[in-house]
Amino acid sequence: METTLMSHHRLATLVLTTCTAILTTAVVAQEAGHSRTNRLASESSPYLLLHSHNPVDWYPWGPEAFDKAKRENKPIFLSIGYSSCYWCHVMERKVFSDGPIAEYLNQHFVNIKVDREERPDVDDIYMTSLLVYQQLTGAGGGGGWPLSMFLTPDGNPIAGATYLPPDDSPERGPGFLSVAGRIHNLWQERRPDLEHTAGMIAAQVQRLTKPGLELEPVVLNAELLDAAAAQIKAMYDPVWGGVDFNPNRPDGARFPNVPRLELALDLYESTSDPELLTIVEHSLTAMAAGGIRDHLAGGFHRYSTDRRWHVPHFEKMLYDQAMLLGVYMRAARLTGKAEYAMVASEIADFVHREMTTPEGAFCSALDAETNAIEGEYYVWSQQEIKQILGADDAELLARVYGVTEPQPLEHGAVLYLPKPIPEVAETLNLQTNELSDRLAELRGRLLKARSERQRPLLDDKVLTSWNAMMIRALAVSGRELDRPQDTAAATKAAEFLLTSLRDDDGHLLRTWRQGNAKYAAYLDDYAFLTSALLELNAATDDVRWLDEARQLAQLQNELFYDKQLQAFYFTASSHEKLIARTSSAYDSVFPSANSVSIRNLLQLDAIRPSPELREIATSTLTRFAPTLKKAPAGCSGLARALQQWLSTADQASSAAGVSMSEFPHSSFILTGLTAGSQAHKPADERAGESGDEPAAQSTSPDTADAADKPDASDAGHATQNSAAPVVEHTSFKPIAPPETAGPFAKDEKPVPVKVKVYPMYDKLERGGKCLVAVELQIKLGWHVNANPSSPDFLVPTKVTLQTEQKVKLTRIRYPKHHELQVQGFDEPYHVYDGKVLIYGLLEIDEQEKAETAELEFHVTFQGCNSTECLPPDKIVMKGKLPLAAKGATLKKINQSKFPTPEPKGSKTDAKTKPKS
Repeated sequence: METTLMSHHRLATLVLTTCTAILTTAVVAQEAGHSRTNRLASESSPYLLLHSHNPVDWYPWGPEAFDKAKRENKPIFLSIGYSSCYWCHVMERKVFSDGPIAEYLNQHFVNIKVDREERPDVDDIYMTSLLVYQQLTGAGGGGGWPLSMFLTPDGNPIAGATYLPPDDSPERGPGFLSVAGRIHNLWQERRPDLEHTAGMIAAQVQRLTKPGLELEPVVLNAELLDAAAAQIKAMYDPVWGGVDFNPNRPDGARFPNVPRLELALDLYESTSDPELLTIVEHSLTAMAAGGIRDHLAGGFHRYSTDRRWHVPHFEKMLYDQAMLLGVYMRAARLTGKAEYAMVASEIADFVHREMTTPEGAFCSALDAETNAIEGEYYVWSQQEIKQILGADDAELLARVYGVTEPQPLEHGAVLYLPKPIPEVAETLNLQTNELSDRLAELRGRLLKARSERQRPLLDDKVLTSWNAMMIRALAVSGRELDRPQDTAAATKAAEFLLTSLRDDDGHLLRTWRQGNAKYAAYLDDYAFLTSALLELNAATDDVRWLDEARQLAQLQNELFYDKQLQAFYFTASSHEKLIARTSSAYDSVFPSANSVSIRNLLQLDAIRPSPELREIATSTLTRFAPTLKKAPAGCSGLARALQQWLSTADQASSAAGVSMSEFPHSSFILTGLTAGSQAHKPADERAGESGDEPAAQSTSPDTADAADKPDASDAGHATQNSAAPVVEHTSFKPIAPPETAGPFAKDEKPVPVKVKVYPMYDKLERGGKCLVAVELQIKLGWHVNANPSSPDFLVPTKVTLQTEQKVKLTRIRYPKHHELQVQGFDEPYHVYDGKVLIYGLLEIDEQEKAETAELEFHVTFQGCNSTECLPPDKIVMKGKLPLAAKGATLKKINQSKFPTPEPKGSKTDAKTKPKS
């Protein structure tokens, strides 16, 4: 019988009437005393073990189940979830523990249960299948977990839903048994049509899970970054913060969307756009005040169910802790706000205390429910607080943490800060520090009482990619927050992954629990661990981590990069064959694995130039450029990779065989990262992983309304110019890259600028001043941008001072520029060439007690010649100068470098006092 597309649409619609996802609030206590087990009893996943006593005859994903379905000509029922998913637990209690439902499933279907965190490839494919099915039938509803799919014995998707209640009802529609009955009847009566429809859905899934073919290539330039910034601004909630706001659904669930926040910080640092920093600060402040943050133990819940960040979905995920630790740390560094550093420290402490295994690895998640009640472990009644703290203290805490405010959650109050603590302190006539100290003591007493409650389920499986994200974040917090315990924890976890999650061939494995490691690792496992090891190298100066990172990246290229696709697949070439092999650049709650891979390769190339690595990075970025253009905010990780690539666009374009004429000068200068600056890294997965229940926001590769990643320093952008000569009459020497002591010293790239530093005196007088000259010797045929730069998008030459002593560099005087006419630009460029002297005044505090001033002069510049512009660079000159007592005799040195008469503010002779 010939079947038309319309007939298949009617058939799918018929199936849909029995497969609509319905959210239910009914919960019952889980039955105890099960006497039987099924095949899941031999699994290690906590989520699968929760179903091991179901009367459903569950199979884990594998050939045994598919062989049985083919042999017995039965369709497959596939259920996907994870251990901390509240509605997954509801479905386990209400549906899969129901005798008649289980009996029907066992008779007419082959039943497969999957932990989505162990098998993200399976989850990605069938979540996309659900979205395709909904689009085909016009159902809408979005994705989420639990995911319920009916498949042919070949694995093609027939129909799907998220949560399905056990019984029919007028309000909720058909129940699970009715849905399963309709699928069974269609399979018996119209199997060819059903298989044809399933094949159509599978073909659409295959198309959507790979980057599409574009007739017109998208140029890699700063305009794509401008579009990403504009979209982030459009998604910003000006009232409650956050960068996932949808005005059409203003009261929908809210996710932190760290990848977008990280991109906003990247763009702020490169453009100084104050609006981007305001967006990030407002969002982080609002989340830290909201109930999405655990104000007692630290850490964050997965998302907020309301616009105000008040009532969370109470599960706690490891990747959220890693991502938020990174972005709060970075915001603390950029803004100097101590509260952000405090939030970051609390996250790290929470992970050390409650999510770390005895082996030093990190657990995956804490459940949202106890006693079948979501959030029961975390919420409070006023009476409980009064019993624990006493009347006066309870009144204070309730006032500060919103317990007396209207509570949308019926079974208790969620602690949050309706007003900032300083504002409350003022109304109470207290000092902020006084109130903060008192509240800390009260929170400690509440936390102790809460710890005696029945705790939520801990999913203690170790996932390579999620652990890698936490390793990376802790490596940064250890360095930036001066927390050696974080560095130690990151190091121990990295050792564990590299020894316990590898097979005999040295390939990574995905998951480990109680001594059992299994499943070949995915792209995100390799990419995130490579990124983490690079950060650990930067934090510890241990070249071992750099070597491990390079080896992992090379292995990843061999296993996942496809030359024909010109991008990375999510699964390795040797992976089991599924109905689709996915490759995506869309972010989920963390950046896509493809974007992290690009950044890793660029960073490794910066450390040790490699045309092969740069070519793979460039081809992958080019392949996904149309996706970035279509959904810039949904690909924030890719936008960050583009910004990193643009900073070295001359090299990248050469590796890709592209003429520099295709890239406007501003495209690769405007967003350049200077060497030695913070080059912020990523994390990953796929689009569409933003909800765990029907009501949660979810995205697909077509409608990427998704999120982003932590920050870290770029170990690859070390200071350069180790060949610069020692400065005469001083001890100032260039700082070479850390790698020059290792195996990569021979590959250092030439720099067209040499730097010397000339102080006017042999000592620095406490309370006095000393002229200093910084000399740039610019190679013949090259120039650097003047200061101030013109056009103003250029990176100006700049001199700064870093020191721990009380010494400042002030009154910096840059020389007059030359004008250079550049073809295609109306106004001339302002440049320096030849020998350039930049003057400044060192001012020494009279109270400085040290005997020696250790000074680092940082010279930032961008070298260009008639054919190319190098990426922005930095040379750091480090030296020591003795500190002398006030009024001491000083000896003039380097007199030829200072004009005569001497500039105002300098000493005229060894006996003359410095002028004020």
